[in-house]
Amino acid sequence: MENFALILDARNLHHPSELQLLLQPILAQIPSSLHRSLIIITPHPVTAFPPLPPEWLIIPIEDLKTSLNRYNYRCLGYIPLIPESLPTLLPLPTIYSDSPAFIAPWIPQTNFPLETAQAAAFNLSTWIASIELVQSSLTQQCPDYPWLLPKLAESLEKQSKNFRWQAISSSEPPVIPKLTPKVLAVIPHYGCEAWLHRCLLSLVNQTRPPDNIVVIDDNSPTTPTEIVAKFPTVTLMVAQENVGPYRLVQQIIKETAYDYYLFQDADDWSASQRLARLLSMAETQKADLVGTQEIRLDATTQTLTSITYPLDVNQALVEKPGHPLLHSTSLVRRSLVMQLGGFATGLRFGGDTEFLLRAAFVGRIVNIPEYGYFRQKRPHSLTTAPQTGLNSPARKQLLATLKQRANENRIAIAQGKKPNLEPLATSTPITLNHCFGPALNT
Repeated sequence: MENFALILDARNLHHPSELQLLLQPILAQIPSSLHRSLIIITPHPVTAFPPLPPEWLIIPIEDLKTSLNRYNYRCLGYIPLIPESLPTLLPLPTIYSDSPAFIAPWIPQTNFPLETAQAAAFNLSTWIASIELVQSSLTQQCPDYPWLLPKLAESLEKQSKNFRWQAISSSEPPVIPKLTPKVLAVIPHYGCEAWLHRCLLSLVNQTRPPDNIVVIDDNSPTTPTEIVAKFPTVTLMVAQENVGPYRLVQQIIKETAYDYYLFQDADDWSASQRLARLLSMAETQKADLVGTQEIRLDATTQTLTSITYPLDVNQALVEKPGHPLLHSTSLVRRSLVMQLGGFATGLRFGGDTEFLLRAAFVGRIVNIPEYGYFRQKRPHSLTTAPQTGLNSPARKQLLATLKQRANENRIAIAQGKKPNLEPLATSTPITLNHCFGPALNT
């Protein structure tokens, strides 16, 4: 890690003596080689600190840019020294010394739940990034404490900087089968123009790109023509009426013949190895539906939180019909979709849960242990709007119906009968108009 430097942001400390108390747990978690490349940002005069190793840089914030230019660092880690929430860090990987420019949350050690999704107790405040990206946004970031990764990303996007999103993981790179199957990334879109560019860039920049990417516009007030046109490899299709995401997804699966379909919401984005890891798990472990762990962005506070999911989704659903997989993180085999008769196209929301509860009876469903998906929690989405949100009466009533149906299917199987795996509600097929972009595999 000779090209790696670590910033410890001490601007929130009220007295220099606090630094000594916080340094020990941090130093215990990082390689000893990094102890020689620490940069401590302080609000106090440098002379106020007790004697520290001479190779450490203890500098006021205004000297940071000059100090970084002095060294040949490739990557930079950032840890705000917050006494009440010091992180338990994952080990540093070795893959970043020659990788393309990237930013990545540095995620604490993870314990995966057995039954349903679980949010971390603290926000993600630590991150790692390519040094040139940090230098490009120092002017905008310096006044803030702590430096928030989403704000760093916004600054870079305003400058049209090209970079990849990653999530720090200590696992080995994915094993990609030599004869890789065909994958279509599917993005239902309605009124998400503000986030669509980031969404598409994250898919185009995959280490194993999808064979095709399609944006299916659900008759938005403004068709996202200009945004999609910036990506020549992306196809734009438009529905003639507003029908909801499940009719869009089912129609594109019906009209095409890919081996797998990669889902993504238009206001979310992916880590650069997401598809590679999902595909590796699906192919090597014969899984039919594979999801990832989630990093959630609160659009109001601009903070990140890690959300963990059970690794064995089938077993989780036996234990409890909860929320063991996030649909938008997942990769699904076409054969599983066809075996189940497709998605419940008659539903405007909740169709992902409906599909999952049926799929668990016939397919192998897992989550990979890596964080591959960045999900945005924002007002007025399907899961937050008063009429369709997770706590709305309509959503609760639908969930009760789905759980009852799943329980009836378990009883039927126990009695040697066939379960009812037909979609709960279906609607008529729709017409999707090809606006522009490559033809899809049919």
